Amino acid sequence: MDVFMPKLGMTMTAGTIVRWNKQNGEMVTAGEPLCEVETDKLNNEIEAGATGILTIIAQEGEELGVGAILAQIAVAAGSEQAIVAKTAMANGPVLEKISANGISLAVQRSGSGYPLILIHGLASSMSLWAGLDQSQFPAVEIISYDLRGHGASERPTGAHTLAKHVADLKGLLAALGIQRAVFAGLSLGGMIAMELAASTPTMVAALALVDTTASFPQETRNLFFELASSASFNGMAAIADKLLQLSFTQQFMDANPKMTTTIRKGMLASDAASIAAACRMVAKIDLQTRLSAIHCPTVVMVGAQDQLTPPSLSEALAAGISDATLHVIADSGHAAPVEQPAAVTTILANLLKTRA
Repeated sequence: MDVFMPKLGMTMTAGTIVRWNKQNGEMVTAGEPLCEVETDKLNNEIEAGATGILTIIAQEGEELGVGAILAQIAVAAGSEQAIVAKTAMANGPVLEKISANGISLAVQRSGSGYPLILIHGLASSMSLWAGLDQSQFPAVEIISYDLRGHGASERPTGAHTLAKHVADLKGLLAALGIQRAVFAGLSLGGMIAMELAASTPTMVAALALVDTTASFPQETRNLFFELASSASFNGMAAIADKLLQLSFTQQFMDANPKMTTTIRKGMLASDAASIAAACRMVAKIDLQTRLSAIHCPTVVMVGAQDQLTPPSLSEALAAGISDATLHVIADSGHAAPVEQPAAVTTILANLLKTRA
């Protein structure tokens, strides 16, 4: 499971590792303090969410953004995992492990009010959404989670299918007692949200589709199959740099070397078998015939420099959904919530006001 930089209060955007209490490769116990994090307002200890072997990613003295992966814990077989990780502020996020559709999903909740469900993309995690400004979402509970095979969620073996991911989401909503919500999904997350809106419209009050598409052109499908093959035979190191190139603009990576390094480390720590299975799934998805079944308020966002799902695909996506509006976000690649979180926050805040 991943150990993330927590959001210790509404205005926190980054923290610095003051010291590690444990050494790389040591056994840690669920609930045990792992390290101390310093922000501009306070210091806080981060506790282990599970019992297992610690692999340190972030170094002492390193400043990292909220949601960055600090370390990983190889969970010991049969060990108990901490159900809720402590947070220092009442309005800070709560981290949980919730059983849904027969697997354990890592979930983060913050705020209170109408639910907004955030769904990340391939080879990512819920930290993708860490830059959003929750203060712009009054009376909203933000719920993000790691997809199966990603982040701190369980990594079951076998093929990934869109049906499995939708069933995971429905199971999570049932566990949380949520019958209707606003959904925002990036890339693969957008595909999951689209299928939910088409198959179970009563659950979806509004939809934000970020840097995604109903289906990929054959050239991109071939790319995903190649990435799957490389990851299967040679691990995440074989595809991490390509994933970075597809996800971010060069300008962003040059301007944010520490964040880029941290994101790359997170990719390298991902489960190669799960990412390969997800790549094969994404290559096969075709939701073109499902778009006409989506009738809720919908916004489609795309980075102007998105290489993986370029604006032309978003234009086609918006045209296929009744009354959808398109927003092209300047100076952004495929990961708009990371490169331009303020723009994504504003569009989401306006969408929340129109929910059906």
